[in-house]
Amino acid sequence: MHFIFDIDGTICFDGRSVSPAIQDALSGLERRGHRIGFASARPYRDILPLLEERFHNGLFVGANGAMTWHRRQLTDLTPLDEDTLAQLFALAERHAASCLVDLEWHYHYSGDPAHPFMKMVDPGRLARQVARAEVSRATKLLFTECEDAESLKQALEQRGDIRIHHHSDQQIMDITAGGVDKASALARHGIAADQMVCFGNDSNDLSMFAVARHAVLIGDHPQLLPHARERIIRDQHVERELIAAIQRLGERYAGMPH
Repeated sequence: MHFIFDIDGTICFDGRSVSPAIQDALSGLERRGHRIGFASARPYRDILPLLEERFHNGLFVGANGAMTWHRRQLTDLTPLDEDTLAQLFALAERHAASCLVDLEWHYHYSGDPAHPFMKMVDPGRLARQVARAEVSRATKLLFTECEDAESLKQALEQRGDIRIHHHSDQQIMDITAGGVDKASALARHGIAADQMVCFGNDSNDLSMFAVARHAVLIGDHPQLLPHARERIIRDQHVERELIAAIQRLGERYAGMPH
């Protein structure tokens, strides 16, 4: 089976690391013959530093499905159309909004360097911040601050060429090309829905939860609840319960095809 994990709020609870105990549980899945992967709003550049080297040859679906990194190579990319990106930059200027743009590896940022979200950007200091003129093949644009967020949201929702991914715990919007989601990226990689166990916590995991053979919800997100086969409460015991679920499902689905 393929075990696919969201990152923030699912296996990473401090924005900076995945605990050694959780990483050992992931390795336990591999020893049972399962394949593991990670699917996040973060670009793969920002997932790698959270995990030990033993996982770096694995599958990383980043930018909510806009990019796939496997065996240390970029294997799939769905960038924003250049005209669309130019119009999004114009919207940002019109609404006095700051934005972060993730490219294949580097990034562009137009806002306050002290913004709390920037603590999670390039934590391994692996990339460089580029000027707007250098932006090319952008995978994701994220609005971090805006003087009139509601007006900006309305303008974005009128567009048919983009996909809006909301962060439930922050007033932040991710923008990707239309049709981008985690499940579509996994399907393009050859992962069949009935061979997938997924773990997630937020609305950007909905595409996986809707099709997976088994979905585990961390927390109580209302959009995910109807699709979850089981739920782990987000409390002081969440890591212990998460590891127990990983081990139990690894045993249950051992020997299944992938």
